[in-house]
Formats: sequence, C-alpha cells, structure tokens
Amino acid sequence: MSETALLSLPLLAAEQAQKHVTHNEALRALDAIVQLSVKDRDLTAPPGGEADGDRYIPAATATGAWAGRDGEIAAWQDGAWAFHPPHEGWRVWIEDEDVLAVFDGAAWIDLNGAISALQNLALLGIGTTADATNPFSAKLNKALWTAKMAAEGGDGDLRYTMNKEAADVVSLLLQTGFSGRVEIGLIGDDDFLIKVSPDGSAWVEAVRIDKDDGAILLAANLTMSVPGGGNAVLTAESENFANNQVILASANANAPAYNTFKARGTLASPTVVQSGDILGRYRWRGHNGSAYVVCADIECAVIEPTPGVGALGNAIVFKPAPVGSQSQTEIMRLDHTNGLQMFGANPVIDANRHPRLRSYTVATLPSASPAGMLIYVSNGLNSKRLAVSDGTNWRFPDGNIVT
Repeated sequence: MSETALLSLPLLAAEQAQKHVTHNEALRALDAIVQLSVKDRDLTAPPGGEADGDRYIPAATATGAWAGRDGEIAAWQDGAWAFHPPHEGWRVWIEDEDVLAVFDGAAWIDLNGAISALQNLALLGIGTTADATNPFSAKLNKALWTAKMAAEGGDGDLRYTMNKEAADVVSLLLQTGFSGRVEIGLIGDDDFLIKVSPDGSAWVEAVRIDKDDGAILLAANLTMSVPGGGNAVLTAESENFANNQVILASANANAPAYNTFKARGTLASPTVVQSGDILGRYRWRGHNGSAYVVCADIECAVIEPTPGVGALGNAIVFKPAPVGSQSQTEIMRLDHTNGLQMFGANPVIDANRHPRLRSYTVATLPSASPAGMLIYVSNGLNSKRLAVSDGTNWRFPDGNIVT
C-alpha cells in the first residue's frame, strides 16, 4: 500500500475496493498525530483503562503491547493500539509534565534543551512583562550565574561585563519598594562610586575610589563592627609608605582627632569600664627576622578606683622596649595626681609643677659618671642638699664633695 512521505498516511489506489476503509485509516492517523499531545512518556507498558484517543510515548525497553515500539506514538483507537514512528522535527506536548518536546531524529528532547540560540530579541520577560523601559525583566526569588568549567570546555572563570559611553552611567541600583537606596558603579565619570539614599531622592556619596591612583575617599565615618567577639582590624600595607595624613579644613578651631572608645559589656549594651582597663593604645611593631613583634606602646589606662559617671581618672603610659629586649617596659606615665612619673611610681614633675629629683643617702650614691647629673642627698655631714656629678665625684653646689 502506498503512503504519504511524511505522515505515512495510506493513499487510495485506482479502482480500489472499499476505499472508505483506507480513507478512515488515514483520518485516524491524522487524529492521532495532528495537534500532538501525549499523557505520559515514562511508561514501559500500557497503563490499562485507556479511553479512545489516549496517546503515549512508550519508554525504553517497552513490554507487552508496546514491545519494540520505544519512542513511537502509541494511540488507543477503536479498541486497539496504533503506532506512529516519529520523524525529525515532530513536536509533542507531555501532559503530565507540562513540557513541550521535539524529536531530534533519535530521541524526544525537551524543546528548551533543543534551542541553542535566541538572537536579537526586542523584549524578554521572565515571570513578568518586559516593556520598552525595561526590555529585559525578571521576577524571581533567586538567580545563579556560574562559570563554565574546564571539564565542560570553558576556563573556569566568570566575568560579568557592563559597558557605558563616555561620561554616562553604568551601575547597579538597589531599591526598596522601587525606590533607590544604594547605587554602585561608574556614575557620571570613571571613578568607582558608592552612593546611598534614605528616600530615593536625596543621595550621599559614601565612597569614591579614584581611577588614577586608587585613593579611597570616604564621605564621613568608617566603622568596623565585630559583634560577638573577634578583632576589627584596619591594615595599611605598602612597600613605599612614607606618610600618614589626617587633614581637616574648617572655618573654626577644630582639629583632626583620633578617637578610641572602650566599654565593658557588648556593643549593643555597653557598661562602665573598670580600673586598670586600657581605653586606647598606639602600638608599634618591628620585624625581628622571624615575625613582627610589639616594640612600644602608648596607652591610656583607667586609674579611677571606682569608675562611673563623673569619675573616670586615667593616665597616659609610655612603654618602649629597652635595648637588647623586645619586651615593653613602662618608663613614663602622666596623670593629674602624680604629674610626670618615670620608671615606676617616681614623680619627676608633680601636679603642682614642682620638679622632683631622685633621693639618695650618702651610702647609696650612684656612679658620678657621666658629669652633669643632679640628685638629692638626704643625709651626711651636709645633709638634704642638691648634688651634681663632675664625672668622678658628687659635689654640693658649694663645690664640696658629698660625704
């Protein structure tokens, strides 16, 4: 029996008897494969209870009435199965999956998997409607961009490129309720800029990174917060770092200031400091051939016995490391009660601005070298007098040797 080339529909022959049989067979084939839709493509045998017109695509290794018909169109018509081998390009709607599939000449594949390119689209909307203002629009909860790996023929990198013209804008705009809050990018020039806004109308330039030298300009405060513990570290590294500068230009007498804040408790619930707490510290480190070690500190230490509102007495403490050591030792402190002290609790200039010399007895006099040192002698033939070293002996102001 002769058939059509594409759908394999039976053709009427000249002087054929019972032409209606052939004609009806062709109509049944058209009814099965035109506007093609199947209930399932994952079954390997008829499910049973078929209704006239039900269609399926038997899965691989089909059995029973579908044996040897893998991938064909199986249509239940007039109480029997009719089979129609697909041709390349046939399309079918898979009802239980809500998927459109296409036959590629060997197998049925999802249509979206068969599409390799979409070119020159005017509008594309994903989950929403695109328009002339937003020709690409997407309404979704998650989005993923991932690199094509080397094993897949890629190089493992992922670089997202956005380009602008001259002094125009290329940026990422973050909104709340379709009102701008943060904009990041090249905004009007080629410096990297971060702007923030409380209402989408008034904008503040928060951070600018100069395109020429990489200088970072901050609009106001730089805060590093580490709630729950850990260290907040600001590190500046360079192989040619000559100067640190803090510049303030103002119409009043205010000066640049370094501020450190110290509290007990937590950031959310700070509590009063305690006696002995360090309110702030400038620390210098040097490399000893193995690691960077602490060499010197200047600290502000709480000396108030019971700190509280209106009572927060403190001292400035200087702690360099002596020659031959890398351990810091206190050599000087300043506080309102004792004034200037050196090498422990030894006032040098007290709170009344009175200089104080170190006191010795005649029996405990130190070496008189080098010349020019001043001390106070508290006993002896001419007791309680100043003495000065001449390089060999200690002498009173009248020139007599201390005895």
